[in-house]
Amino acid sequence: MADFGKRTANAGPEPSRWHASDAPRQSTPVWSDQISKRDLKALERGQLPAWTNMSRLKLLSLALLMVAMVLGAVGYYGPELVRDLRYAGSFKVAYDLRATDGRCKRYVFLVSLCSVKIGSVGSEQPTRSTEFLMSLQSGDGAEMIPVRSTVDASAVGIQYAVSDVLLNRTLSLIGVALLFGWIAWMFLDLVRTGRYKDGPGYEAVRQYVALHSSSQTSEA
Repeated sequence: MADFGKRTANAGPEPSRWHASDAPRQSTPVWSDQISKRDLKALERGQLPAWTNMSRLKLLSLALLMVAMVLGAVGYYGPELVRDLRYAGSFKVAYDLRATDGRCKRYVFLVSLCSVKIGSVGSEQPTRSTEFLMSLQSGDGAEMIPVRSTVDASAVGIQYAVSDVLLNRTLSLIGVALLFGWIAWMFLDLVRTGRYKDGPGYEAVRQYVALHSSSQTSEA
């Protein structure tokens, strides 16, 4: 007699069980993480973001160009600006000097690049030229009065640059450096996030457009 409570059953093969790891997972749309709010606004207007027409190489080239412009502006206008800030208040009118060929060229009504030649009164050859950058001013009508620092006799310029627009020059150079530096960072950020032609962000845009085009078609 079989013992009570020790019934055995011929168990067949266990039915397969679905585990959470084996269940089909619903993929998250790629565009949800790789398209910015600005890109979404453009897509909602039926436009593609501007970066979809730019390759990775082009974005890197533009970023390097912006960095070069920052370094160029700081390297070209920075040393003389630092000198004028250092000797600010020590410049006196130099009667033995004359300023000629003063010219300012304004760009986009915002930034003016100016240059003046400074030479000795009794000499036809200019001893040096001074260049400076300023914003929101044209320089038209400004007097070209040559000045020299009482601290360093080799530091010469014009009174308009070392006094009247000295603060403007300082803020303008800082502003130009920050502006072009920010643009360079934007280009590099596009590369970092894969938002360039044929990059991950480009595929995200294609997925977004395809998804919304199919939903609009089904609603119609």
